[in-house]
Amino acid sequence: MHAVKAAAALALVALAARALAALALPASVEDLARSSDAVVRGTVLAARSRWTADRLRIVTAVELQVAIAWRGAAPARVEVLVPGGVVGDLGQRVDGMATFAPGEEVVAFLVRPGPARGSAGSSSSGAWRVAGGAQGKFTVSGSRARPDLARTTFLEAPLAPGERRAEEMPIAELERRVRAAR
Repeated sequence: MHAVKAAAALALVALAARALAALALPASVEDLARSSDAVVRGTVLAARSRWTADRLRIVTAVELQVAIAWRGAAPARVEVLVPGGVVGDLGQRVDGMATFAPGEEVVAFLVRPGPARGSAGSSSSGAWRVAGGAQGKFTVSGSRARPDLARTTFLEAPLAPGERRAEEMPIAELERRVRAAR
Protein backbone atom coordinates (compact mmCIF):
# COMPACT_ATOMS: atom_id res chain seq x y z
CA MET A 1 0.00 0.00 0.00
CA HIS A 2 2.84 2.38 0.86
CA ALA A 3 4.45 1.69 -2.52
CA VAL A 4 1.24 2.70 -4.32
CA LYS A 5 0.97 5.91 -2.31
CA ALA A 6 4.64 6.71 -2.95
CA ALA A 7 4.23 6.11 -6.69
CA ALA A 8 1.14 8.32 -6.77
CA ALA A 9 2.95 11.06 -4.87
CA LEU A 10 5.90 10.89 -7.28
CA ALA A 11 3.53 11.08 -10.25
CA LEU A 12 1.88 14.19 -8.77
CA VAL A 13 5.27 15.82 -8.18
CA ALA A 14 6.30 15.07 -11.76
CA LEU A 15 3.06 16.56 -13.11
CA ALA A 16 3.41 19.63 -10.92
CA ALA A 17 6.99 20.19 -12.09
CA ARG A 18 5.87 19.94 -15.71
CA ALA A 19 3.02 22.38 -15.03
CA LEU A 20 5.55 24.96 -13.83
CA ALA A 21 7.05 25.16 -17.32
CA ALA A 22 5.72 27.13 -20.28
CA LEU A 23 4.08 25.15 -23.07
CA ALA A 24 5.32 26.04 -26.57
CA LEU A 25 5.57 24.89 -30.15
CA PRO A 26 9.17 24.25 -31.16
CA ALA A 27 10.59 26.90 -33.47
CA SER A 28 13.30 26.36 -36.01
CA VAL A 29 16.26 28.72 -36.21
CA GLU A 30 15.04 29.59 -39.69
CA ASP A 31 11.51 30.39 -38.42
CA LEU A 32 12.96 32.64 -35.73
CA ALA A 33 15.16 34.42 -38.28
CA ARG A 34 12.22 34.99 -40.65
CA SER A 35 10.07 36.43 -37.84
CA SER A 36 12.81 38.78 -36.60
CA ASP A 37 13.62 42.28 -37.73
CA ALA A 38 17.24 41.73 -36.67
CA VAL A 39 19.38 38.87 -35.41
CA VAL A 40 22.38 40.16 -33.51
CA ARG A 41 25.41 38.82 -31.67
CA GLY A 42 26.53 40.93 -28.76
CA THR A 43 27.19 41.36 -25.06
CA VAL A 44 24.74 42.23 -22.30
CA LEU A 45 25.91 45.49 -20.70
CA ALA A 46 23.16 45.84 -18.09
CA ALA A 47 19.79 44.47 -17.01
CA ARG A 48 17.48 46.67 -14.91
CA SER A 49 14.10 45.50 -13.67
CA ARG A 50 11.13 47.79 -12.96
CA TRP A 51 7.39 47.73 -12.45
CA THR A 52 5.12 48.40 -15.40
CA ALA A 53 3.06 51.60 -15.18
CA ASP A 54 0.04 49.69 -13.82
CA ARG A 55 2.29 48.02 -11.19
CA LEU A 56 0.91 44.60 -12.09
CA ARG A 57 4.02 43.20 -13.79
CA ILE A 58 7.78 43.41 -13.58
CA VAL A 59 9.80 43.82 -16.77
CA THR A 60 13.55 43.95 -17.32
CA ALA A 61 15.21 46.40 -19.68
CA VAL A 62 18.35 44.81 -21.10
CA GLU A 63 21.07 46.94 -22.67
CA LEU A 64 22.82 44.97 -25.41
CA GLN A 65 26.06 46.04 -27.12
CA VAL A 66 25.74 44.75 -30.69
CA ALA A 67 28.97 43.35 -32.16
CA ILE A 68 27.44 42.24 -35.46
CA ALA A 69 24.03 41.90 -37.09
CA TRP A 70 23.61 38.58 -38.85
CA ARG A 71 20.27 39.63 -40.28
CA GLY A 72 18.54 43.00 -40.57
CA ALA A 73 19.94 46.13 -38.96
CA ALA A 74 20.19 47.28 -35.38
CA PRO A 75 21.95 50.18 -33.67
CA ALA A 76 25.25 49.61 -31.83
CA ARG A 77 23.31 49.51 -28.54
CA VAL A 78 19.85 48.03 -28.28
CA GLU A 79 17.37 48.10 -25.42
CA VAL A 80 15.47 44.82 -25.17
CA LEU A 81 12.46 44.55 -22.88
CA VAL A 82 11.64 41.13 -21.42
CA PRO A 83 8.90 40.14 -19.00
CA GLY A 84 9.95 39.24 -15.46
CA GLY A 85 12.72 40.30 -13.12
CA VAL A 86 13.38 41.33 -9.55
CA VAL A 87 12.49 44.69 -7.97
CA GLY A 88 13.53 44.99 -4.33
CA ASP A 89 12.45 41.84 -2.51
CA LEU A 90 9.86 40.90 -5.13
CA GLY A 91 10.53 38.79 -8.18
CA GLN A 92 8.43 37.67 -11.08
CA ARG A 93 9.48 34.80 -13.37
CA VAL A 94 7.80 34.25 -16.71
CA ASP A 95 8.51 30.71 -17.85
CA GLY A 96 9.28 30.32 -21.53
CA MET A 97 10.74 33.84 -21.82
CA ALA A 98 14.35 34.84 -22.39
CA THR A 99 16.48 36.01 -19.48
CA PHE A 100 19.74 37.98 -19.70
CA ALA A 101 22.69 38.47 -17.36
CA PRO A 102 25.23 41.33 -17.48
CA GLY A 103 28.45 40.24 -19.20
CA GLU A 104 26.75 37.39 -21.08
CA GLU A 105 27.55 36.96 -24.77
CA VAL A 106 24.37 36.26 -26.73
CA VAL A 107 22.73 35.83 -30.09
CA ALA A 108 19.30 37.46 -29.95
CA PHE A 109 16.44 37.25 -32.45
CA LEU A 110 14.83 40.69 -32.12
CA VAL A 111 11.58 42.31 -33.15
CA ARG A 112 11.65 46.07 -33.65
CA PRO A 113 9.47 48.22 -31.41
CA GLY A 114 6.36 49.71 -32.91
CA PRO A 115 2.64 50.16 -32.41
CA ALA A 116 1.72 47.05 -34.41
CA ARG A 117 4.06 44.75 -32.51
CA GLY A 118 4.37 46.43 -29.11
CA SER A 119 6.74 45.22 -26.44
CA ALA A 120 6.46 43.31 -23.21
CA GLY A 121 4.59 45.42 -20.69
CA SER A 122 4.88 48.74 -22.48
CA SER A 123 3.98 49.63 -26.05
CA SER A 124 5.60 53.06 -25.96
CA SER A 125 9.01 52.23 -24.49
CA GLY A 126 10.87 52.04 -27.81
CA ALA A 127 12.48 48.80 -26.68
CA TRP A 128 12.94 45.76 -28.87
CA ARG A 129 11.59 42.36 -27.81
CA VAL A 130 12.86 38.81 -28.27
CA ALA A 131 11.15 36.76 -30.98
CA GLY A 132 10.12 33.30 -29.83
CA GLY A 133 10.64 33.87 -26.11
CA ALA A 134 13.40 31.68 -24.66
CA GLN A 135 13.91 30.04 -28.06
CA GLY A 136 15.00 33.40 -29.49
CA LYS A 137 17.98 34.02 -27.20
CA PHE A 138 21.12 31.89 -27.34
CA THR A 139 23.97 32.11 -24.84
CA VAL A 140 27.39 31.86 -26.51
CA SER A 141 30.02 29.77 -24.75
CA GLY A 142 33.22 29.15 -26.68
CA SER A 143 32.27 27.85 -30.10
CA ARG A 144 28.74 26.79 -29.09
CA ALA A 145 25.42 28.57 -28.60
CA ARG A 146 22.43 27.34 -26.63
CA PRO A 147 19.00 28.67 -25.68
CA ASP A 148 17.87 28.20 -22.07
CA LEU A 149 14.82 26.00 -22.52
CA ALA A 150 14.85 24.42 -19.05
CA ARG A 151 11.44 25.87 -18.12
CA THR A 152 9.78 25.19 -21.47
CA THR A 153 7.81 22.08 -22.40
CA PHE A 154 7.32 21.52 -26.10
CA LEU A 155 4.31 20.18 -27.95
CA GLU A 156 4.94 17.78 -30.82
CA ALA A 157 5.12 19.67 -34.11
CA PRO A 158 7.05 19.02 -37.32
CA LEU A 159 9.66 21.43 -38.65
CA ALA A 160 10.07 22.28 -42.32
CA PRO A 161 12.47 19.96 -44.15
CA GLY A 162 16.10 21.01 -43.74
CA GLU A 163 15.39 23.32 -40.81
CA ARG A 164 16.80 22.81 -37.32
CA ARG A 165 15.09 23.31 -34.00
CA ALA A 166 16.32 26.14 -31.75
CA GLU A 167 18.67 24.03 -29.63
CA GLU A 168 22.35 23.88 -28.70
CA MET A 169 24.59 23.96 -31.77
CA PRO A 170 27.94 25.29 -32.99
CA ILE A 171 27.87 29.09 -33.29
CA ALA A 172 29.06 28.78 -36.92
CA GLU A 173 26.04 26.62 -37.78
CA LEU A 174 23.65 29.01 -36.02
CA GLU A 175 25.07 31.94 -38.01
CA ARG A 176 24.89 30.01 -41.29
CA ARG A 177 21.26 29.04 -40.69
CA VAL A 178 20.26 32.61 -39.74
CA ARG A 179 21.93 34.13 -42.79
CA ALA A 180 20.47 31.49 -45.15
CA ALA A 181 16.86 31.70 -43.88
CA ARG A 182 14.40 32.74 -46.61
